[in-house]
Formats: sequence, C-alpha cells, structure tokens
Amino acid sequence: MLAPSEYEGTPTRGYLDTATYGLPPHSTLAAVEEAVAAWRGRGSWLRWEEDGEACRELFARIVGAEPGEIAFVAAASVAAGIVAASLPAKAGDNVVLYERDFDSVMFPWLPLAERGVELRLLPLEQLADGVDERTALVAVSLVQSADGRAADLQALKATGARLFLDGTHAVGSVAIDLDGIDYLVAHSYKWLLSPRGLAFFYVDPARLDEITPWLAGWKSRSNPFDDFYGAPELAKDAHRLDVSIPWFSAGGARASLELIAGLGIEAIAEHDLGLARSFAAELGVPEPASPIVRVHVEAAEEAVDRLRRAGVSCSSRSGSIRFAFHLYNDEDDVALALEALGPAAVRVPRQ
Repeated sequence: MLAPSEYEGTPTRGYLDTATYGLPPHSTLAAVEEAVAAWRGRGSWLRWEEDGEACRELFARIVGAEPGEIAFVAAASVAAGIVAASLPAKAGDNVVLYERDFDSVMFPWLPLAERGVELRLLPLEQLADGVDERTALVAVSLVQSADGRAADLQALKATGARLFLDGTHAVGSVAIDLDGIDYLVAHSYKWLLSPRGLAFFYVDPARLDEITPWLAGWKSRSNPFDDFYGAPELAKDAHRLDVSIPWFSAGGARASLELIAGLGIEAIAEHDLGLARSFAAELGVPEPASPIVRVHVEAAEEAVDRLRRAGVSCSSRSGSIRFAFHLYNDEDDVALALEALGPAAVRVPRQ
C-alpha cells in the first residue's frame, strides 16, 4: 500500500472498485469537514476559491501542463460538449469515435451528424485507420472504463488529427504525455480520490481560440475577483472556459491532489499496474494495459454478489467483472479477490 497513514483504520481491504469511485484519504475528509464547519461559521468563500486555484496548479503538475492551460468544468461531458459545439467541421467532414466508448464521451458529438458530419464508430484498435484528410477530430477515452483497454495513443498522435481524450480513468494512475494531445478532460472523483463535482479540462494553447466559451461565467473574466459586473474581456488563457467550482469539493480535492502529486504518478502507476498484472497473471487473462482488469465469469451479477459477501468490492460490466487496483491496495487484495473468485473465472478474449 502507498500512503498507509492516509488510510489507517479505513476499510480498504478488498476495495477493487476505484473505477466507480476512489476512497478518500484522511486528509481529504478532514478538509471537507473543515470547509463545512467554516460554512456554518460564516467563513470566507475566498478561502474555498484559493483551494480551487491550488487544485488547478496541482492538476497541471500531475499531467505536465501549465496552470493557464487548465479550466474548471463540472464533468467530462461538459468539456466534450464545448469542443463539439465549437468544432470547425462542415458537411463531409468526419469525427472518429470508439463504437463502445462511455456514453459521456460519445453523446456530445452526435448532434454534429445534423450538420452533415460523418460519425465513424470503429473498434478501438482501428481508430487511427479511420482518420483521413476529412477528419475533424478523434475522441476517445484514454483508458476504457469497462475493461481497462487503452487506445493506441502514439498511432493516434501520428495521424495529426485533433485529439480529444477523456482521461478520467487514466489521470491519477497512468503517466500522461500531453505532446500531441489537443484536449484532455478528467473528473477527479475516481483515480484522483476527490469529492465528486470538480473536473479539469486541459486545452493546448494552439487550440484555445477555436473554442467558443459557451459556458463563460464570472470566473471566465481576466480578473474575476476585481469586479463581478459589466462583462469585461475574457481571460486570455484557459481560464476563459472556467465554470464556478463546487467549494467544498475543492477543499477535499486539494488534499487528494497534494497526496497524488507528492507520491508521484510514476510510483503510483508502477504500483497499480503491478497489482493488476499480478492478478491477471494468476487468472491467465491477457496482461492489462491499465490498473483495470476485466474477467469473464458465468452469471456475472451472481459472482459480484459472492465477491461482495467475501469482502471484495467490484462491478459488473457487460457480462464481465471489473476489478480496479489503486494506491490503497496491495497483494493481500489480489489474494482475497482470487480466493473469492474461485474456479468461476474463465479467460475473456480481448476485443
């Protein structure tokens, strides 16, 4: 386990469901409780805004960006929707999507079909092959939530097409190289161990002028704390895309992001992937590309109930069971899941 003091006394044993939500560190819970107490005690809202700005800087550090390249959004679909509404695509152009991606990654692009834009829904391994001179953008989850598969990022970057990535199941457990990525969004309540409600949106500065700030609010102006009236000019950087932040979530997220940044993504990635690969090797399933392992069993829902009775938290997805390993897990969690799973597991083919 990494950061054991942050989880001492917390029931982390057998929790293999970070792909649904992450478990909060002690410091995160304390920060949320402090923010709520300050609310009751008429504390200053500016302190909560300071927490938000600290989160922006920490997220930028984690993904290797500059703070001015990061905007606050409420969810991954919000970022996708802003890009889709602004995308310079016309009839005859196309957008390339993975045919079984998470709905929030797919829905925002569907209205483009009404403008005559072709939506190319392809297998994950064929995304790069679907790009041509009329491709306006490729949108895909960097790590698939259902089974942990990862898109061939290098092949996609090599196409030169605009690239929109949902990194919700990558940032916090997988190292990211932003070179060649135009847009990256990540919610913080899973692998970043934060309260739900605060998501981060990276925009390559070269693409910023392409995006219309449809959701601009008071935080989108150049100096948001100087004045709140009169619609002055928007910020020159990604702050122009900011929405209002959830104050109490920001306090908790700050503590979680400080923990993630302090441990280092490389160390977390090595730990998480090592556990996932150890688990997969024991089951004889293909080596995973991320900390998410998909295992096919007969009667998946019944198997999940059996696992939960044994103290293992996991999820059923498309007839399989999804296990997700993170920094509060160790080899004892691997052993517990293997014992509880028993002989029901069978090899699942990669698709």
